[in-house]
Amino acid sequence: MKHKLKERAGLTLVEMLCAMLILSLMGFLLHAGLSMAMQSYLHLTAEAETQILLNSLTNAIAAELRYAHGVSGDADPTYNGDCRITLESRGHICAGDRELLPAEKDGAGGAYHGEKYSAAPIAVGVPIVQYADGCFTVNLKVVWNGHAVSAQTPEGGVVIRCLNPPEETEEGGEVP
Repeated sequence: MKHKLKERAGLTLVEMLCAMLILSLMGFLLHAGLSMAMQSYLHLTAEAETQILLNSLTNAIAAELRYAHGVSGDADPTYNGDCRITLESRGHICAGDRELLPAEKDGAGGAYHGEKYSAAPIAVGVPIVQYADGCFTVNLKVVWNGHAVSAQTPEGGVVIRCLNPPEETEEGGEVP
């Protein structure tokens, strides 16, 4: 009878603790790996979304300014009377009193994903739009609010040729 009890298969307390320790370490490593993968995915998605928003804003500004007429001023120019490209305090770009890429009516979505992304000047004191020699230059940055992810126009800005440049007189001045 004693012989039968010794042959019985089973785990000792030490074996059970070792198995639990190994299982816990495997769970911790799996959690750490998945967390890093999720952070990387979120970061790459945010970079792509900032690039898309920058491209969309640049295209919307180009569509607005390409056929502008009556342009006046070099830095922060006015066009079509007294319209200008402005940056709202919440980081949205407007042309006159109209938002170029409007948010959805509930405010949750739209181009800016609610208030998740915002536009900003490239640097303090640099206007978003400048005008010279019949061309507009757009210098813009899009930022993922609260994070270090952003996208900006290339150095020197994006040049948009105005198809309605001011006419010049023979003396070199512009026709009003």
